[in-house]
Amino acid sequence: MKQQTFSSLQTNWKYRYCHGGTLRKSSKGRRARPLSSKEPIHLVFKVNKTAVRGGLRTPRTFSLINSLLKKYSRKFYVRVEQHSIQNDHIHILLRGGKRSQMQSFFRVLAGQFAQRLTDTFDTKHEGEKIWKHRPFSRVVKGYRPYRIVRDYIQLNEREAQGRPYSKSRLRGLTQEQLTELWS
Repeated sequence: MKQQTFSSLQTNWKYRYCHGGTLRKSSKGRRARPLSSKEPIHLVFKVNKTAVRGGLRTPRTFSLINSLLKKYSRKFYVRVEQHSIQNDHIHILLRGGKRSQMQSFFRVLAGQFAQRLTDTFDTKHEGEKIWKHRPFSRVVKGYRPYRIVRDYIQLNEREAQGRPYSKSRLRGLTQEQLTELWS
């Protein structure tokens, strides 16, 4: 009888390993950020398009993001396996050690990028917010989801470099498309 009462509870197992982004607006994303020192983490920073002129692919902004990623991944002992910078968002696949170091990496990377982009080190930024949402993170459990995320980030990078966009791109790629994607 007691076990049956627990089965009627609404749990969000689908979002157990996710945090941030648009989930923050609902009750699903309002708990501690799930982080793992063993599994990779897919991290997405979504930028407000009106706050950043020209997007994130402009040469100055692109090199700024790359240098900040390299600098703070070394400082906080986080290994960035793969990243893709789009016009309005950044995908990062990373692995980290301690939870506190990964949290510091997320916080410092977002803060430093916003400060350097708006040139507001000493004063408060008066314009629109740089980030649209809090960073979305998801712990990637298993090899198959890892491959899917890895291929998705690679596909995003190729599309940012000029590969034609296809609506059916997320339904799965053939083996020939995968070899073309990674070549």
